[in-house]
Amino acid sequence: MQHTNDAERYQSPSKRISEKVVDRLASPGGAKQVGILEQSILVISSLNSGNISRASLADSVYETLLEAMIHGRLAAGAELNEVALARQLDVSRTPVHEALRRLVADGLVKACGRRRLCVAALSHDEVREVYAMRRLLEGAATEMAAERMTDEALTELRRAADSLAANDRAIDWTAKALRYDLEFHDAIAAACGNGRLREDISRYRLLVRGLCRMTGTVDNLHEALAEHVVILEALEARDGPAARDAMAFHIDARLACVLGQRIPTR
Repeated sequence: MQHTNDAERYQSPSKRISEKVVDRLASPGGAKQVGILEQSILVISSLNSGNISRASLADSVYETLLEAMIHGRLAAGAELNEVALARQLDVSRTPVHEALRRLVADGLVKACGRRRLCVAALSHDEVREVYAMRRLLEGAATEMAAERMTDEALTELRRAADSLAANDRAIDWTAKALRYDLEFHDAIAAACGNGRLREDISRYRLLVRGLCRMTGTVDNLHEALAEHVVILEALEARDGPAARDAMAFHIDARLACVLGQRIPTR
């Protein structure tokens, strides 16, 4: 199963849903009626406007919840109640059930008690395991991409990296650097020539998207950009082993940053 890695493409609940949410919260005793769990879902629903496509409800619910997890609006450990979600998103339980099933398969949602699901909270050991898989998968993909990536794709990555380096005082630099990180890794995975490998890379990167945003300080992003440039230089030289080693170093460095943050242990 392949999911997009571009957070900007994730759809949000419709304006109609948002208005319904706001009206409900504004009613007398509304906050008490919905309860703490449902309030968190309602807040998510009211943050953005968009459309939930009736032709792909499960996809839209999946993307809505995934967006909320990535941006921290659904925190690790938050309970996901199928009935409450269906009511607040104004859909039947079927697409919600399918979306939650997919999130479980992706490792983003876990069982947290009898017939209860919660947003996954990764422990130190689990974070290390995820980054170890990224190291193996993305290292192999980068070595393969060194032979297959087009000159045009490399030129575009170089142009974007140079622009970031030259404009690091821009107000929106952090957002652009995070976006470049997504595009950089996606471009390499796409160029590896192995569809299954690309899917696995996408799945493991989904698991760490929230962690990447959490550690997305200016200093860390500058370090990551410098590491990207080293990888890019190896790709431009068509040096597969050097590109693989540079990617492995990059992922190890990002793991060190993540573990330096407040990751729960158990």
